[in-house]
Amino acid sequence: MARTKYQRGSLRKIGNGQYVARWRRYAATPSGEKAIPRKKIITKELAAKYRIGQDYPGPLTKSDVQRLLDILIAEDTGKYVAPDSAATFEQVARQYIAVKEPRWGAHAEATTKSVIQKHLIENLGRRRVDELTAVEIQMFINGMVRSGASHSLLQKAVTHLRAILDQAEELDIIERNPMRSRTVRIEYKSRKRKSERYLSLEECRTLLSTLFGRDHLIIRMFIQLGLRPEELFALRRNDVGKGFVRIDEAFTKGQIKETKTEESAVNVYVPPDLMKELRTWMESTAGNDEDWLFPASRRRGSAGLSPISQNNYRNRVLKPAAENAGILDLDLLTLRRTCATHFGQKANTKDTQAQMRHADPSTTLKYYQQSIPESVKKAAVALEAEILKKAKRSR
Repeated sequence: MARTKYQRGSLRKIGNGQYVARWRRYAATPSGEKAIPRKKIITKELAAKYRIGQDYPGPLTKSDVQRLLDILIAEDTGKYVAPDSAATFEQVARQYIAVKEPRWGAHAEATTKSVIQKHLIENLGRRRVDELTAVEIQMFINGMVRSGASHSLLQKAVTHLRAILDQAEELDIIERNPMRSRTVRIEYKSRKRKSERYLSLEECRTLLSTLFGRDHLIIRMFIQLGLRPEELFALRRNDVGKGFVRIDEAFTKGQIKETKTEESAVNVYVPPDLMKELRTWMESTAGNDEDWLFPASRRRGSAGLSPISQNNYRNRVLKPAAENAGILDLDLLTLRRTCATHFGQKANTKDTQAQMRHADPSTTLKYYQQSIPESVKKAAVALEAEILKKAKRSR
């Protein structure tokens, strides 16, 4: 069995943005411990499998190459060990990201790394992990509360801070995670009121009456299907099936990432009238099967049209349409919440959870691999009928 021993390996650049990585794997033999040399060529393609270095063009940076090597060592030896008890919080946090990042989905990767970097590393990064106390951590969390952090942000910060310190304890950098003290319990309560805003059915009709063509279709899909922006704008023409759309990619921070394998692709039911409008849109626009369903108007390099940016769509389409409709405080998340609210009034909890895809992957996503329940279809059709009731639609 491999022995856990601290090492960062060595790197040698060999051209074309590639590196030769070397490290040792320690194994017990009858004659004693033996160091087995290990070697790996690090390329941009290998890094992509671990979702490293995808947010910029060209060759990998030296820091990203080292991050990948840390992961390779961790996978090969079974554990990544910090150099000594003087390790800083940033060192352990970087190791935590390196080990966990390959398992995060596209949405989690975008949000989690930002929370750890911006809120945890920037504030606690230089502190020695073994010097952090429960009182100091509580004061840090209190500071986030005073600065107006949302409940969601506080929850993410506390969750990952606890997990990072758990890793430090596992690596014997600290004797005990201070956030799991029996005498001090980390508490937090956001002062920022949690938004529960959603559109009434009348507001849905009014908003849709101000739109036409592509944007009328997109907003209907947000309201009726409850898709996340990164999912809807990553749809390709061949993702549209007979009565459903397939969700298997996400468009985040300018990058297309797979949310799941082809075998576990999620099919979301599209009710009849919405499917008719979707088919009409596809027939009126030219494109190959692999082309984006809703391409942006600007070309990027030789790769052709890119998907629509959700930030651009929110600012250039949704906000002006909301102003014309006299609707305040509208964003893309509000549209998803609108679907969850009205769908939930026409379906049971299980079907609503399935439609919104909130559930644990082993239940809802696995359930969707087989079929779309008739009860989900029935609720989706009922919601569509309510939205279209007396609606002034411009095509």
